[in-house]
Amino acid sequence: MIVLDQKNNRPGFIIVISLVLMLVMTTMGVGLYYSSKQSAVEVADNITRSDALYSAEACITEARLWLKVNSASSAPCKNVAAGKICHTVTQTKMSKWKLSNDSKILQSRNDVQKYSCTIALLGSVAYEGGEGVGFDIGESDSYGQNTVNTKYMYRIRSNGTLNSNSGMKNFSSTVEVIDSMIF
Repeated sequence: MIVLDQKNNRPGFIIVISLVLMLVMTTMGVGLYYSSKQSAVEVADNITRSDALYSAEACITEARLWLKVNSASSAPCKNVAAGKICHTVTQTKMSKWKLSNDSKILQSRNDVQKYSCTIALLGSVAYEGGEGVGFDIGESDSYGQNTVNTKYMYRIRSNGTLNSNSGMKNFSSTVEVIDSMIF
């Protein structure tokens, strides 16, 4: 019977395998770090874009409020030529939209947002009809009587910006809506 003596002919082989595996895992770790860092930057950019859009929409809300308040007696801007700007809303900070229970992060985000928007009278058209909608035609005593009102159409163009001093990108968002009022 022959006995084989199995000596380890490869001394240090386990160390080489361990070092190769450690190199692979370190490379994977560094790759995951940069990937997650890039994802965090993209998320921050999306939040910043959303904040710029929200500030533009806040200006639309303020412009509509101005139209509502100034329409108590008659149509606002009716003496302005069609297409000309009749009112401008500007806010250098979104501080008026802050809530007292907002976190410090939200409050600081509001501080770097600003907006401006313009209201322009696009024109007016004669509008026949009353307050009725849908199937309530013939439901009132004024059925068959034509009431002529004037419909005024307004363009509200808003621009919301986010100017960051903390190294983030600056973003701008423009929103335009058409609003109408019947008098």
